[in-house]
Amino acid sequence: MKKTISVNIKGLNFIIEEDAYEILQNYLKRLEDALQSVESAKEIIEDVELRIAELCSEVIAARKQVIEEDDIRSILNKLGEPEQFIEEQEHTESHQYTENRSEKRIFRDTDKGMIAGVCAGIASYTNLDIAIIRAIFVVFLIFGGFGVPLYFVLWIIIPRAASTIDKLRMQGKPITVESLREEVEQAADRITKTSKRFAHKIEHEERFTNSFKSIGRLFSVLFGLGFLVLGLISLVLFLTFILGGFQFIPLQSDFGFLSIGQLAELVMENDTDIKYAWIGILLAGIAGTLFLLLSGIKLIFQIRNIWSRISLISLFTLSSLGFITCLIIGLKTGRNMAIEGEIEKHVATINSKELTIETSVPSEIDQSVYTIKSKNRYGLMSLEGNQIYSSGIEVEYRNSKDSVFHIYQNLSAHSHSHKLAIQKAKNIKHTITQSDKQIAIHSHYFFPKKDKLRDQEVSITIEVPAQGIVKYNKLVLFQNGSGVLNEYEQWGLIYRDGRYKHYN
Repeated sequence: MKKTISVNIKGLNFIIEEDAYEILQNYLKRLEDALQSVESAKEIIEDVELRIAELCSEVIAARKQVIEEDDIRSILNKLGEPEQFIEEQEHTESHQYTENRSEKRIFRDTDKGMIAGVCAGIASYTNLDIAIIRAIFVVFLIFGGFGVPLYFVLWIIIPRAASTIDKLRMQGKPITVESLREEVEQAADRITKTSKRFAHKIEHEERFTNSFKSIGRLFSVLFGLGFLVLGLISLVLFLTFILGGFQFIPLQSDFGFLSIGQLAELVMENDTDIKYAWIGILLAGIAGTLFLLLSGIKLIFQIRNIWSRISLISLFTLSSLGFITCLIIGLKTGRNMAIEGEIEKHVATINSKELTIETSVPSEIDQSVYTIKSKNRYGLMSLEGNQIYSSGIEVEYRNSKDSVFHIYQNLSAHSHSHKLAIQKAKNIKHTITQSDKQIAIHSHYFFPKKDKLRDQEVSITIEVPAQGIVKYNKLVLFQNGSGVLNEYEQWGLIYRDGRYKHYN
């Protein structure tokens, strides 16, 4: 009769004879002493204990419930003596390796695999290059279409090599102390190499990141300088043309050229529109300029506090509100130019085969004392008192319905309604005088300032009879020999300074 004890080996309970337990304890103590100088000693001992538990399970499952001394000696003989590991006897190890090969099994090798280790496990089991296995799966995927489903099925049914013993079985190697040591050391070496590669990758990425940050910093400074320059230009323009009221628009008046504010008074319909337009311009101008300046400073000096973000958002919002206000007023003003009203007036009939055209420029001073020699050729239009003076008279020639010349004056203007457009057209004043076979056309026309600038225009239509001759300053412009004038075949333009230019 022998005494037995209950022991737990790697989570499994066994009933073992006391003598056998002493032998097992002595073996593990010698193994621990032999692995003192090995970094992976703890992992090797755990794998050895796991292998002992597996072999003990095989003994119990085979024939009995108690593990005897002979069973333990047989198990330890398969594992090999710890002293053999220390001495590193290559011939003995080689002999042991060939005599005690384990049953080869297939596992998924996640250490060498790219996804789940299926191809790497099959390669280890079949002793084929892993590239060949992967190529086979690619061929299945391209030509068969079932490479991916097959891979996932194998992923599910093939277990992962979770322990060192599983990795030895995957390769068909003997599960001994020496083979466990070799596998653990190889695993440690793979981890070391992987760590070095990872560290090198991190270092390379850090250098790349630093380079990228340097380039980003350069662009940040460049964009910041650009914003600063735009902000300074906007500030100068705003102070000069908006707040300063610089007169640069070539519309002559009693006080020189016009400023933006003065032009707004001639274009916008009422004082309310002007007020809201000024509010929008001030908001957009001040907030937009400060937004550009602050953005430039923020990019150059890398300011990233919450107050700078709040300030930028606030300035952008205010400038957007100002822009939207100006846009609404602009759309409203544009609406007031949407509809054209045109009227025509018959001003003269000349019973002759010949018509001479003269042009005249309104006198600005008393010509009884002085003779005006200079020509007023500058400016788009002029403002005198409550009247707006404009110029540029187009002359059109058409076929007469009878044997005499007929002269018509055409006036047009725009507004948001046809009735108002017609009324503004009636308010246009233009002078045409007749003397025998001659007509004198003024180069200017004027209309009330209260009518605003609504694209007011004046044109003259002259109906020419058959064989009729048209002259300008005693020069023959053309003769309607055929009696048929095509549209726009003959036309002319009277400029601000009184010059007449004929086109045919």
